[in-house]
Amino acid sequence: MRWRHSIWLTVLCSFWLQAAPVHLVTEVFPPYQQQSGDELHGWSVDIVRQILQAAKLPYQIDVMPWARAYKTAGSEPDTLIFSLLRTEDRESQFAWVAPLCPMRISFYTGANRTDVKADNINAALKYVVGVENGQANYRYLREQGFRESRNLVVVGHNHQLQQMLELGRIDLMLVSDVYVAQLANQGKQLRRVFTAHALEKYLFLAAHPATKPALLQQLRQAWQQVKSQQTPACQQVSSPPF
Repeated sequence: MRWRHSIWLTVLCSFWLQAAPVHLVTEVFPPYQQQSGDELHGWSVDIVRQILQAAKLPYQIDVMPWARAYKTAGSEPDTLIFSLLRTEDRESQFAWVAPLCPMRISFYTGANRTDVKADNINAALKYVVGVENGQANYRYLREQGFRESRNLVVVGHNHQLQQMLELGRIDLMLVSDVYVAQLANQGKQLRRVFTAHALEKYLFLAAHPATKPALLQQLRQAWQQVKSQQTPACQQVSSPPF
């Protein structure tokens, strides 16, 4: 009878594991994650829901400040987090499940600056570019030959750049498309000149590195299924929804 009891206990444990909802944490980060009342939606949210539905797994999404979400996903096995930017220093700290949406960085000018024309980084060298200090954008411009004494203006915060454009102190600013979309006027006074694809990184659905391998495999297979049916809109580089 003992072996029957053991089998029954195994079945119960298996059922309990399957029934336990997958725990996900995130923050409010429009347009990737945004809230309307109690409803959570957005570009990344839509993809994550499709993945969980394709995997046929129950799930629970908790919205919290980003610092807390990051700490939770980094300390609790079987916890997933999104939208997490995949960077070199984070590579070994998480298990990477699925790319959600790219974080695009572009060169912008004033909407009325029809004289500013460039479609690549070499063409942009003849213009004065503004950038926030301490960011990957700044390092990228330095690597491409931009210099403070000639064609590079460095500021403490991105919000200073639009004013500098209006005053004619810079010709271009290098910022994320999401930053522009979140401006009070939704960037209507700006014109995107071209995107710096070398700076493009993906926001991911990721998990604590000690998450069960079977769960990770199930989620990754579900992502392949979702992707095979239709490429998410925010991943279509030719027609980004920005």
